[in-house]
Amino acid sequence: MNMQPAEIKNGIFMFNGSISRNLMIEPMASHMYFLEEGDEVILFDPSCGKGIAKRVEAHIRRRKKGQVKWKKAFLIAGHSHMDHANNFFLSDVIGAPETHIYLHEEGFQGGEVKNKPAPFIENMFAESSKYFNPYLAFSFPYNVLMFFLAGLDALSPRMTRKLLGVVGSLSWPDPVNGSVEPEPLRQDDLQIMNLGGVTVRGWRVGHKILLPTPGHSTCSVSLFWPEQKALFVSDADWIGNPVFVSGSLKDCLHSLEMLKALCRAEQVDTLLPAHGLVKQGREEILSYLDFHIRRLEVMRNEVLAAYRLSGEDKDVRRLTRLLIQESPLFRMLKLVNYPRQVVFVHHVVAVCLREEGLLD
Repeated sequence: MNMQPAEIKNGIFMFNGSISRNLMIEPMASHMYFLEEGDEVILFDPSCGKGIAKRVEAHIRRRKKGQVKWKKAFLIAGHSHMDHANNFFLSDVIGAPETHIYLHEEGFQGGEVKNKPAPFIENMFAESSKYFNPYLAFSFPYNVLMFFLAGLDALSPRMTRKLLGVVGSLSWPDPVNGSVEPEPLRQDDLQIMNLGGVTVRGWRVGHKILLPTPGHSTCSVSLFWPEQKALFVSDADWIGNPVFVSGSLKDCLHSLEMLKALCRAEQVDTLLPAHGLVKQGREEILSYLDFHIRRLEVMRNEVLAAYRLSGEDKDVRRLTRLLIQESPLFRMLKLVNYPRQVVFVHHVVAVCLREEGLLD
């Protein structure tokens, strides 16, 4: 793997992450973005694991050998998921006199960041179980293990989730923290701003702006660098959104529409996601955002069509089977989710039904 980052623009470097082939075997790693402006440095989406962290450490050492002295450093997690909020120790490697680690307040629980693998998996299954039996949503060969867990769940749901958390997190590294404590970005501190005629709410970080972009998760934020017309969107554009039942299709749409408005107002000419290719040029970005907006609208319409066709069946598992059989879109979603399972597609169905008032 190339140790050198890709220079996207002056002062913007990208360290490539990786898409997992199977989440039970290897973790995801988001892209990590390294931004420099004068005596200030920002790491956006500190990513996951030693591989990408070593590349960033090497880059930091090279910059320091070049006599760069940073007075301020900010590490910002686009959200609290494990592939984005792992390498907070890099704040110590930078060693700036003023250092902050920021994460939306919804990404904390009990004062700690919700980025530990086993509790994350436990919580995901606890949330899913409100709407369907997630242990019966896997295909071969994972269903062999899951059938056992489905039986155990009937006896002790809490113990089952604990066991699943241990097994499911084996491939995931634990977060590596440093001496700097993460700080919450609070909704009460949001400021109203006008960006090229577009009214937004956000938090100022130096000359840059953090924007709440929920949908993928309740704690999702994007970073906007006005002078560079660069927008770092974390997983606001993830193809499987809304991936988890705690997500929101409506929030996904609202966030994408806001990003689109900034682009139409000629405030953005570079879109930098946490996974996938950097998009450059106003028309390319608008086309890309339109695709995701339309996909979400079609997804919702397909779920509602399946609901009507089934005689208003509210069983998430049966509706998911119907959609995978009949909808090319949902069959594609099954294939792009991991580990070649449909459990995340069940989440999409549950979210759509819930937001239409069809599920409690």
